[in-house]
Amino acid sequence: MNMNLLTLMISLCAETSAYKITQVKVPLYADPRRAAELSCHFRMDDHKLHSVKWYRDLHEIFRYNPSQQPQIRLFNVTGVMVEGGECESDWCLVRVMPAPEATRAAYSCEISTEGPKFMIARETKHMTVVAMPDKDPVIYGAPKLLKPGDQIVLNCTSDYSLPPSDINWYINDELQKPELWHRSELSAVQPGGLRSSWRTLRISVPSDASGSLRVRCEAVLTVEPPVVRDTSAVMTLFSRTQLSKYMFNRGSRIGYRDLMLVSVMFINLNRKLSVSWSL
Repeated sequence: MNMNLLTLMISLCAETSAYKITQVKVPLYADPRRAAELSCHFRMDDHKLHSVKWYRDLHEIFRYNPSQQPQIRLFNVTGVMVEGGECESDWCLVRVMPAPEATRAAYSCEISTEGPKFMIARETKHMTVVAMPDKDPVIYGAPKLLKPGDQIVLNCTSDYSLPPSDINWYINDELQKPELWHRSELSAVQPGGLRSSWRTLRISVPSDASGSLRVRCEAVLTVEPPVVRDTSAVMTLFSRTQLSKYMFNRGSRIGYRDLMLVSVMFINLNRKLSVSWSL
């Protein structure tokens, strides 16, 4: 009995290992502005291929039947447009244009053998529709110098992306919680569904501040895994003591110039008086 069971298990293993999917390539991210290529590589050995099918989630989008005409059939479903595909004896490739929406879907390749058993092998991978930003965010309104009591409003604007970026502000590496009137704003929709986002930050400089102030803007794409781009700006803070010294030194230089001007005028006046007296 045990020997028969072992023989059956060996027979089943040999039968199932005679055909299999060797590799499935699905991009982790797909840009809605260009087509994505999905490929499925398989090995049939002594079995005859009946069909190769691609699914988006539960919906069939592609079918290859080498014994039928036409051999390839395309099925457009919500969320993706199937542009075409091609197959050989051990691989199939399909090109899809994802909809301009930030979505994540499962793409499955399924191969089956000819009857009467019609044995099936299937492998699934996920693809997220996302358009990466090409540039770091930009900070506007950051002066190089600040003095106590100053109030400034900064703006951080992200590059176009899908989904639009969430904006986070940091002051000296401390996250600033957004207030209701400081929420992220979105631009109009661009081709491919891309948008830019921006958010302001209001800063009140304390009266005893000194040294420097570093602000950092972080643009985050909420995908898996998250995509983060950031930029920073450093502003120098002048304390009241430094400002007093600066004004004193500036005043001293202005007084010296005024003194020199008066001296020149006095010398010229003496020369004129001397000429008049001699005449």
